Amino acid sequence: MRYHHYIWDFDGTLFDSYPHSTRALYVTARHYGVDVTYDQLSRAIRHSFARAFALLGLDDEQLGMFHRLRGDDAFRPPIAPFPNAERVLKALCEGGARHYLYTHSNHRMSVRFLRQFGLEKYFTGWVTPDDPGFSMKPDPGAMRYILAHWGIDPADAVIVGDREIDMRCARDAGVDGILVDPDRLVEATCAEYRVDDLIEILKRQ
Repeated sequence: MRYHHYIWDFDGTLFDSYPHSTRALYVTARHYGVDVTYDQLSRAIRHSFARAFALLGLDDEQLGMFHRLRGDDAFRPPIAPFPNAERVLKALCEGGARHYLYTHSNHRMSVRFLRQFGLEKYFTGWVTPDDPGFSMKPDPGAMRYILAHWGIDPADAVIVGDREIDMRCARDAGVDGILVDPDRLVEATCAEYRVDDLIEILKRQ
């Protein structure tokens, strides 16, 4: 096996959460009279929530509506794992790998969903924004904490994510990166390689 430690991003990597978040932000924007298209928001969110928020120019109080909608389990479309997520996690575990979650989505929006869909059992640990003291990606601080806390050799670890900030975080922490980018939204990357579907990761082990 090429790697024995996989550090996973949540949104857009393990879980198909962007449609849910994009619609929540689109409904919020229209409520406050912001002229923006769904496609514009979708592309901005795929880069970062910060870029999407900047595009709209909403203040924190107004963005409270977005956070309420995003946190509502009844708001559609729902958040769910990508089709091959569990198959890949399970197969890698059976091959001797361990999994960790490193995400900008809070504990409720990430670990709770792992638990809800029966994926928590594959994970050794996680770092979310509810763990204080870490800067946002691409800052490698949280990644270095994961390596040190669980005694991981950087040469035996890889970050799997869908954005270039994940890959830059990996590079700056001295580990490889696998970019999940089926739509080729990232033009240039420092990733070790990119895949269109998570199942391709198994073919490279």
